Amino acid sequence: MEVKVLLAIGVVVFIVGLLLPLTILPLTQQTIIEKTPTQTPISSPSPSQLITIIPQTSQVESYRDLLERIISQARLVIYTTQLLTQLRYAYALPTVQPLVIPVTSIPIITPAAVTETSLLRGEPSTGFKSTEYSLTNVQVSGVDEQDIVKTNGRVIAIARSSDVVVLDAFEKRAVSYINTTSVKGLYLVNNTLVVIRVEPPITILSTITIEGLKYPVTYPALIEILVYDLLEPSSPRLKWQLNFTSVFAGSRLVDKYLYVVGYMDSFKYDSEKNVLVPVIPLVNGKPISRGNIVESGNYTSYIVVVVFDIISGEYIAKAFTGGVVRWIYMVPDRLYVAWSDPLSQYKVFLEFLDHLALKGLVSSSKVEEFKSMLEQGLIIEVLEEIRKVLKDLQQDLREPIEVTDETAFLVLDVKGLNINERGVFKVPGSVLDQFAIEEFYSNHGRFMVIATTVNKYTVELHKTSLCPPTPPTSIIRIIIIEERKGSTKSTRAIEITTTPSQVSCEPFLFWNFNVRESVNSVYIVNEELKIVSKLEDLAPGERVYAARLLKNIFYLVTFRTIDPLFAIDLSDPYNPRVLGYLKIPGFSEYLHPVSENSLLGVGREDWRTLKISLFNISDPTKIVEVAKLIIGEYAWSEVFTDHHAFTIDLRHNIVIIPVNIMGVWEGFAIIEYSVEDSIVRLKSLVDLERPMRALYINNNLYFVGYYRTLVYNLPELGFLGEIKY
Repeated sequence: MEVKVLLAIGVVVFIVGLLLPLTILPLTQQTIIEKTPTQTPISSPSPSQLITIIPQTSQVESYRDLLERIISQARLVIYTTQLLTQLRYAYALPTVQPLVIPVTSIPIITPAAVTETSLLRGEPSTGFKSTEYSLTNVQVSGVDEQDIVKTNGRVIAIARSSDVVVLDAFEKRAVSYINTTSVKGLYLVNNTLVVIRVEPPITILSTITIEGLKYPVTYPALIEILVYDLLEPSSPRLKWQLNFTSVFAGSRLVDKYLYVVGYMDSFKYDSEKNVLVPVIPLVNGKPISRGNIVESGNYTSYIVVVVFDIISGEYIAKAFTGGVVRWIYMVPDRLYVAWSDPLSQYKVFLEFLDHLALKGLVSSSKVEEFKSMLEQGLIIEVLEEIRKVLKDLQQDLREPIEVTDETAFLVLDVKGLNINERGVFKVPGSVLDQFAIEEFYSNHGRFMVIATTVNKYTVELHKTSLCPPTPPTSIIRIIIIEERKGSTKSTRAIEITTTPSQVSCEPFLFWNFNVRESVNSVYIVNEELKIVSKLEDLAPGERVYAARLLKNIFYLVTFRTIDPLFAIDLSDPYNPRVLGYLKIPGFSEYLHPVSENSLLGVGREDWRTLKISLFNISDPTKIVEVAKLIIGEYAWSEVFTDHHAFTIDLRHNIVIIPVNIMGVWEGFAIIEYSVEDSIVRLKSLVDLERPMRALYINNNLYFVGYYRTLVYNLPELGFLGEIKY
C-alpha cells in the first residue's frame, strides 16, 4: 500500500466537513399547512423509488441555492469518522446514505378472542367509574411524552415488538391487537390512540467494490404516525396516517397537537454517476416545499419537525438544516432541539494546524494555504503537502488543543400548527439528557438552564517509518547444471551470491485525539438566546448523571467515585451560585420530587447495587440524605435510562419501578416512603417476566408485562388476577 494512502487514513479522520458561520436566515416564503387525506390511508412508496432530489419541474430553481450549499459541505463530510472506522482506503469512493422509502403497510387490526380472565376479582362488571388514573411520568406539566404503555382510565394500550395490545380495564381482558412493528411510543387522549413507529435504517452490501472489498450502504429511516379511534376498543378505527423520512429523535403532545422531531442526511452518493447528490426530506412521498426549509449555516443534516393535529388530520412539516439531534425539550409554547455538530472534529484538526505553526513546524502562511485548500475540497492534496512538510519530524508530538465539544439548540416558538424559528444558540459540552435542559422564570424574565459535560482534547501526532521487509545482507543461490555428452551425463552445482539493493523507508505520520480533561458546567441563556451567565469547572474529572429543576433551585448530580449532589441557586439568572452540595457513596441516575422539601433519587450505591435515596432539601445549603434503600447484587432498573418507567402514587406514598437482578429475577419493586418519618423501605416485590410499566386506575394497580398484566388492589396489594395476551 502506498504511503500517501496510509497518511490519508491517519489524517482524514479529522477532516469531516467545512464549518460555515452559524447564522439563521429568515423564512421568507409562506408556511404551507397540509391536510391528511380523509378517505384512503396513505401507503408508503416502494423501496425501488429512489428520490429524485432535483425535481425535473419548474420548482427546481426554488431549491437550487440550498442544494448548492449542501454540496459545498458534502465534499468533506463524506470523510467522516463513521465511514473510516475500518481505516481502509481513506480516499477511495466512500459509502454514504442514498435516500430510500422503505415499504410500510397499513396495520391489520385483529379482534381478540373473547375469553374469561382467570382469578379476576374487584369492580363489578356493571358501570365504569374511573376518575383517577396514573399519567406518564413527564418532565413538564401540560406536555405529554410518548411511552410504551398508556391508559385513559378505560383502556390500556401496550406497545410490543410486533403489535399494540388494547386492554379493556373495565372488562379486564385484551380486546384487540393492532399488528404493527417497531413502535417507538404511544399517546392516548380520550378515545384517540396515536402510534409512532419507524422503519429503522437497513444496511446492505452495495455494488461499490474497492480493492476487492464491498462497502455497506445504509438506507435511512422512516417515521410513521398512525391515529386510531378507540371509541370501540374491540374495533380500533384507523383515522390518519402520515410518514416522513427521518431518524426518530423524540416527540411531544400539547392538547391535540403532536410534535415529532427527526433528522436525516442532506445528501446521498450516486454510485452509478459517481457524484454526490443533495436530498430533500419527504412527507407522504412528497418533498417538503422550499418555503418550509430554513437554513442554519450547517448543511450536513436536516432537522425535520412535523406538527400533526390528531383530531382534524391537518399537519405542517418544516426542515431546518443542522446536525444530529440528541435531545428535545418542550414547554407548551416553545420547542428546543439539541443537536451536535458533525463537523466538530474538523475544528480540532484546524486548531492542530495552528499549533504546528506555533511550534515552527509549519509556517503560518502555509497553514492558511492548507485551510483554503480544505475549503475547496482539496483534501488529498492537503494531506500530501503535510506529509512533505513534516517528513523531517524527529519525535512524536502530544498537544493539548483548546477546542471543546459543543451542543447547538434550535429554538422554535409554537402555537398549534404554527412554528416560528426563534434562532440557534450553542453551549460548550454535551448534554446528558432532557432533564439537563430546563426553562424557568425569575423577576428578570424567561431563561434556560443547561448542564453539560465539557470534554477538552489532546491531539497526538506520531511519526514512524514504513519499510519493506528487510532481506539478509546477501543471498546465496545454488544452481544445478546438468551436462550431457553422448551417453554421458554429469551434474554440477554453481554457487551465486547476490547483494540486495538499498532498502528505502518512507516516513509515515498519523494522528489520533483523546479526551484530556472533562469538567461540568451550567449555562444560563436568555430570551435573546445569549449566554448571560455560567458556572464552569464543577467537579473536574466527573460527568453529569442527573439533573432536576425545582422552583429556581437546580439540582445536579455528577459522579466518578462519589456522588456530589449540587444545589444551584438560579433566582438571579445573571449570578448563579452553588448553595451547597452533598457527597455520598454511589450516584443517582434519576431525581424526582416527592414534596416541596424532598427529593427521591434512583441510582446505584456502587456498580453492583440499586439504591433509592430520600433527600431533605428544605435547606439547599445543607442537603441531607435522610434514608436509603439498597436492592440486590447486580440490580438494574429501566429508570436508569428511561424516566417513563418511574411510577409514583402520591395518594399512597408508593413508588413502583421495574427491576432486574442479573437475569436471576425480574419484576417490580414497590417502594414505600414517608417524608415526615424519613423512611424509604421495600413494601413488596412482584414477579413478572419482562416487566414494562406499572399504572393505577382508581384503586386497581396494574403491573404491565410483555406477555401478561397482573392486577392488584390498593392499598392492600391483594392479588386480583392476571390478563394474558
